[in-house]
Amino acid sequence: MENTNSYEIIGNERVLHDIQSIVELVDSLIISGYHRNASDIHIDPSPEGVVVRFRVDGVLSYADTISTDMHEELIARIKILSGLRTDIHFVPQDGRFNFSQGVCNCDIRISIIPTHHGENAVLRLLIGNSDEPILSGLGFSESDENRILRSLEHHQGMILVTGPTGSGKTSTLYTLIKLLSTGKTSIITLEDPIEYALPGIRQIQIREKHGITFANGLRSIIRQDPDIIMVGEIRDTETAQIAINISLTGHLLLSTLHTNSALGAIPRLIDMGIDPYLVASTISLVIAQRLVRKVCGQCRGVGCGACGNLGYKSRTVIGETLTIDDELRKYIMSRVSFSELSRYARVSGMLTMYEDGMEKAGKGITTREEVLRVLHE
Repeated sequence: MENTNSYEIIGNERVLHDIQSIVELVDSLIISGYHRNASDIHIDPSPEGVVVRFRVDGVLSYADTISTDMHEELIARIKILSGLRTDIHFVPQDGRFNFSQGVCNCDIRISIIPTHHGENAVLRLLIGNSDEPILSGLGFSESDENRILRSLEHHQGMILVTGPTGSGKTSTLYTLIKLLSTGKTSIITLEDPIEYALPGIRQIQIREKHGITFANGLRSIIRQDPDIIMVGEIRDTETAQIAINISLTGHLLLSTLHTNSALGAIPRLIDMGIDPYLVASTISLVIAQRLVRKVCGQCRGVGCGACGNLGYKSRTVIGETLTIDDELRKYIMSRVSFSELSRYARVSGMLTMYEDGMEKAGKGITTREEVLRVLHE
């Protein structure tokens, strides 16, 4: 039977600080976040009370302040749900659990750290998507989508997705993996953490304390006869070198890299000690992306109840795709300047994220101010 009291908060009939039951409070936090399309719920202790904030469409907003008296019980309840130690308070802990109540069904990843005012908790809501994988559904333009799909047909080399934390890289990688998952190929992923379970795909969780790092994991899974490998992130030189070597042996490898642009991936790998010849020989495509808020479809940006009077609801990708063709390979191996690489990329038809964003703003999908905020924050 559903806990109908937990749903009352959605209609603003009650506020969080009025709830006295810890079980009901945690349920209400999650349900409220779910219905507000929050990606994260922040529970921050302070001298004035426990501040609750929701991250919706990439922006944190205040929800309520709960009495300090309920803080320890609140954290204990979250620890119990996620299988964490309730008797440890001065060491960071991570866990996860599944929450299912009514229409709200999601996996929740937990991070708890000790702070000056007590333990701070962040709940990441992982809502599965069973829809067919469509790149345009993420927000990619038709030209970018065509470039990506052409690269996937080769089934070898390396495809990189770049951008800062929170730019939607993992969602793009998962979409690419779903597109590649035909039942006729062996696909293995190395992830930290595993965000969603993908049917028919072998997913491996990075566990550094047990010796499963990105580098060691790559060495092991290559002996598992994979056709396609997804590595959550290339963080260091060792992982980069192994990934390059795997790409040279006829495998397709997908991964992410922290760079500000698609072209930025090239000097980044060279700075990590990878020979320009190897960079040019293995990379077939680089995708760079950010997430911008979409103009609310109901109020067209004026502000209404559906968007919390923000004028924005949901997010979409602004991106750029760089195809590494034979001519660009020559440029890379010749160690030409970044400006020369950029000039050729533009001549060959690459639109920048800024241009993609302005095009979407012109169509009323987002706004110029939102594009500038995301690209310059």
